[in-house]
Amino acid sequence: MSAKKGTTQRTGRSIAPPASMKTTIPPKSRGHTDLLPPPMPKPAVAFLGLGSMGRPMAGRLLDLGFPLRVWNRTATTAKTLTGSAVAATPGDCVSGSAVIVTMLADSAALEAVLDGPNGILAAIAKEKRALRPVIVDMGTTGRREAIAIGKRVEASGARFIDAPVSGSVRPAARGDLVALVGGAVRSVERARPVLDALCKKVIHAGPIGQGQALKVVLNGIGAHHFVAFASMLALGEKAGLARDILLDAFTTGAFATPSYLGKRDKLLARDFTPEFSLDLALKDVALNVQLQHECGLKLPVVRAIIADLERAVAAGLGPLDLFAIEKSYR
Repeated sequence: MSAKKGTTQRTGRSIAPPASMKTTIPPKSRGHTDLLPPPMPKPAVAFLGLGSMGRPMAGRLLDLGFPLRVWNRTATTAKTLTGSAVAATPGDCVSGSAVIVTMLADSAALEAVLDGPNGILAAIAKEKRALRPVIVDMGTTGRREAIAIGKRVEASGARFIDAPVSGSVRPAARGDLVALVGGAVRSVERARPVLDALCKKVIHAGPIGQGQALKVVLNGIGAHHFVAFASMLALGEKAGLARDILLDAFTTGAFATPSYLGKRDKLLARDFTPEFSLDLALKDVALNVQLQHECGLKLPVVRAIIADLERAVAAGLGPLDLFAIEKSYR
């Protein structure tokens, strides 16, 4: 029976659509990833300073495939970083690099690699390229020093951001640091591939110097934490409490922090091999006091903490881990 006009014939069989209605289906062999743009090439990186933090950070960049040249004051340390090109001078290290990372102990060490005929600034001045590199200072040098150094660097034609990091050796190796950044947005974005490779979070605090200000404030909180932890550990043992019981309470109670948890096993074993030394902790707390002066504040608890740190360093504990301050309370 023929179908009436205006009705649909239902025969139980599929009817091929007219050729004009056919659609083209991409072959299955072509995945949707073929439509994505190719990944951007990783920028060439110069890394200066391979201390306890710098070495795992540089190693992570290597593992992620960044072209890397390194320099360290002690050349034998640089040579142990397999896969990197080792430079003889800071100037040689930065040649041709888009991003220059410094991870040095203090502002004096930073100025030493910037200046002189074999320094970073002299090498940049010799290069004839339109896009000058970004210098990313990831050490803790203080706000005042960062502002002064940033002015010098940018007057030379390069860009500068201060990006001190929060975290220790193990987070550095995993790329789990937090960068506290000061600088122009454009400069920060140019350094973004390197920052994202090294850090789980990047906090842009404002113009040059504000990354250092944030780090110094954060270190002030950290100083309160570790001095309280170490002193109360000493007091608890004096009161007859077992060390493992104290550490269990400190790392599971209301005041537990990631830094306490990360130190538990080493402290239980009384292992004070340095992840971050008391010497460096004293330097960081001194920068906190300097920032207080700059801001017209005087915070008495921090002054008491720095006095305790100075006593511990004077007693020979400076090269040990910062939690070794516990020894000075016994």
